[in-house]
Amino acid sequence: MLLVEAEHEVEVNPDLLPATLARDGVVLIEQGTVAEVRALLDRWTVPVDHPHQVADGLTVIAPRVRSDVSDNEAGFTDLPLSPHTDRSLHVQPPSVLATLMLAPATTGGVTTLVDGARLLMLVRQRAEDAAVARLRLRTTIGQPGPPVVEFIPGHARIRYRDDRIAGPHSPDGRTDLVAEVRRLTSETTRYLHLSVGDGYLVHNHRFLHGRTAFTGDRRLVRFLARVNSDHPYAWLNRGFPIASS
Repeated sequence: MLLVEAEHEVEVNPDLLPATLARDGVVLIEQGTVAEVRALLDRWTVPVDHPHQVADGLTVIAPRVRSDVSDNEAGFTDLPLSPHTDRSLHVQPPSVLATLMLAPATTGGVTTLVDGARLLMLVRQRAEDAAVARLRLRTTIGQPGPPVVEFIPGHARIRYRDDRIAGPHSPDGRTDLVAEVRRLTSETTRYLHLSVGDGYLVHNHRFLHGRTAFTGDRRLVRFLARVNSDHPYAWLNRGFPIASS
């Protein structure tokens, strides 16, 4: 299995994976297996459970043959998934997410990635931090959710989704700011084609991920985890570094 810097196609030493993820927010996987990714994560993280998992922190993402799929199960269809934070509505979303492609789609199914650090930088150029901090996720039935951006001194954590479950909302009526966030999310989306054995690790508090619609029997394994509390990079569980505005 190879670990590769997303921007420079430079191989990453597995011992330096936490540091690289802390710096870049994403590391690519090439020629990997499920066992290798699990062993790599077990060195510095602990699994985070998910209702659909088949093992601790491990879920197989594949279409299900059913017509009554609920909004919460949209990931198990061939429909597109907009860039999002996994478990965005939960009190403590997992800080580390990894995927590995088992069977690519016949057509489509391209991975989408958005660097939330860059997104936030662009948003902060257009609005005061106080206005950004008041943005909330709101469910489609009108229930208020957590902040889209949580500011901690020197750090930030993003929780984002924009789908049939929840989306960004401004209690202040700043529809212009919500529209700007949506526009910038679309404009900064990157596309990644994954072959068998390919995947990625992301800092789930920073990077948004999704996919385009597809045909065929696309099958992908997803791992959810958080950094061990005694690890030097345990601060990743709180967010990613940002400069003061």
